[in-house]
Amino acid sequence: MGEAKQRKNKLLDAQVPCIFCGGNAIATTEEHCPPRALFRDKQWPEGYVFPACHPCNGGSSNDDLMVAFLAKLQPGANAETLNKGSGLMRMVHRQFPGLLQKMMESSAVEARAQARRLGMRPAPGQTYQELGIVNVTDAMDECVAAFAAKLSKAVYYQQTSRIFPVDGSIMFQWFTNAQRIEHGRIALLDGLAGLAAMSPPKQRAGKDLKDQFDYLYSQGENGELHVLQVVFGEVFGFVTIFSPVPGRLEAMEDRLKARAGRDDSPFRFLGDRTATEQNPGPPEA
Repeated sequence: MGEAKQRKNKLLDAQVPCIFCGGNAIATTEEHCPPRALFRDKQWPEGYVFPACHPCNGGSSNDDLMVAFLAKLQPGANAETLNKGSGLMRMVHRQFPGLLQKMMESSAVEARAQARRLGMRPAPGQTYQELGIVNVTDAMDECVAAFAAKLSKAVYYQQTSRIFPVDGSIMFQWFTNAQRIEHGRIALLDGLAGLAAMSPPKQRAGKDLKDQFDYLYSQGENGELHVLQVVFGEVFGFVTIFSPVPGRLEAMEDRLKARAGRDDSPFRFLGDRTATEQNPGPPEA
């Protein structure tokens, strides 16, 4: 019997709760978070396998698919890399009809404006529309947000050995490499640069995988606030601020809004509050 099978049988025998739904269901499967498809040759980092129930595991398959696909869109990817990612592209086309067209669909005027904003120029004989600047769609935004919540819960469990409660709160903002191209930096990450953080290993058989997936994790002294700063190669990333204490983040955000004298926020809440709060929407492409 293989090691993976033995581990799964041990999990089932132990009747461990699912870490993604607040422990409301017994785990019947293992969830790779981030998904294996995100990594080259599916060589995912060791220690990133978590107990999950079938609804939590299978219910996020499209989110995992989208995140894995986006992570493959590395700048300057060669033909071999793109060919290996063709299977993902076919699945994305099947699960998200019309998405690939929306990603690349820009008028000549829009493509020129985007390129100039990013400091990009077409090669001789190439049009601005052929530069491959990707539009960020609502579907991409929704999938990254759902995945961010799931990874935050996984890292919380990994670092605290506790299950993130269903009444906890998660705030989220994400970014693409377009911001780095345009401004030479990611303002969100710069704003958190002074925060004390740890960078756990992301390895497989001694091979470092941080060029594909990396993050910094911070925890407040009393365990009420947690911050996750995630990057996927040179493509995109996100920041989540989360708290297991009900109302903790909501109260903090309300104080910050009052102090700033404004109602909007660069972060949005994931979960129930998302539907009632103003959604800043996806990042600029």
